[in-house]
Amino acid sequence: MHARRTLIGLVLLAGLAAPQAAQAAVLAPLAPCYRSVNEASRENVGVQASGFTPGADIDVYIDGVLIQAGVRALPDGTVSGSVDAPYQGFGQRPFTLTVTERETPGNTASATSLVTALDMRLKPRRTAPHRRVRFLGRGFTDGEEVFGHYLRRGKLRRTVSLGAPQGPCGRVDVRRRQIPVRNPHVGRWILQVDNEPEYTRDPLGVSVEVPITVRRVVRGKRSP
Repeated sequence: MHARRTLIGLVLLAGLAAPQAAQAAVLAPLAPCYRSVNEASRENVGVQASGFTPGADIDVYIDGVLIQAGVRALPDGTVSGSVDAPYQGFGQRPFTLTVTERETPGNTASATSLVTALDMRLKPRRTAPHRRVRFLGRGFTDGEEVFGHYLRRGKLRRTVSLGAPQGPCGRVDVRRRQIPVRNPHVGRWILQVDNEPEYTRDPLGVSVEVPITVRRVVRGKRSP
């Protein structure tokens, strides 16, 4: 699986200005859900906050863990940047982002969202290609529909719709034929799942590749 995402650290500019009275800190709402592809590749969580003392050091936490220390508030008392979403290896869960003025810890603000692992699997994993299986996935939030592209030897053989992604984290749970091709050739197939109606090797959003092996039938049974 892969995602075309640029991971950007929280980079903020410091300015010089006469101190002003700080207002109550306010953190802009987060997106409904963020994706965790793996430990090294996670979506950015935008941080847009205001109401801090100009020039003050601001600390950023996720679920109570310090992830960015000493961010300098701008002359207007704002901070702006991004941090990595937390890592999520399977399923989805809520998380909380908090920004706190270090010398005035009472001046703090929080917002919550969801993080989901990017995933697609078939259940059962091994069966006859004409049988219906469950397609179970999460993280397909790049469009209003999810598609499965069937490839063999690098060539597109069929594209099917897996329906509309459900919920804020783009969940997929549908039943379809494992391989919707009549008499599929024996050997290795690749199912690429993404939000693009037309197959492309590098879609604009995320995609997941699921290998499928078609085995030869021997005397009424499939070979191991």
